[in-house]
Amino acid sequence: MGIWAWVQPVDRIWKVISDDEKGTIYVYNEKSELVMERKGMSKEEVSFIEDNFLQIVATNLSGNKATPPQAIDEMPIIEDNYMYA
Repeated sequence: MGIWAWVQPVDRIWKVISDDEKGTIYVYNEKSELVMERKGMSKEEVSFIEDNFLQIVATNLSGNKATPPQAIDEMPIIEDNYMYA
């Protein structure tokens, strides 16, 4: 299970709860209202969303799916993507 903080462009933070075992993703707004819910997904689908979307736009608060850095001396390359500005 992963808990993510998704910062919105209008300085609001949405909470995303993903559970690959149950195949669910829930998105809550800053008022703790359910904005989106997806159920019945496979473990691979949830992992794909976590790896290819949530790790880019959100911060993992649960810390269980973080990938360790490849090398300590290596600095990450930060891409300037106007979609996430």
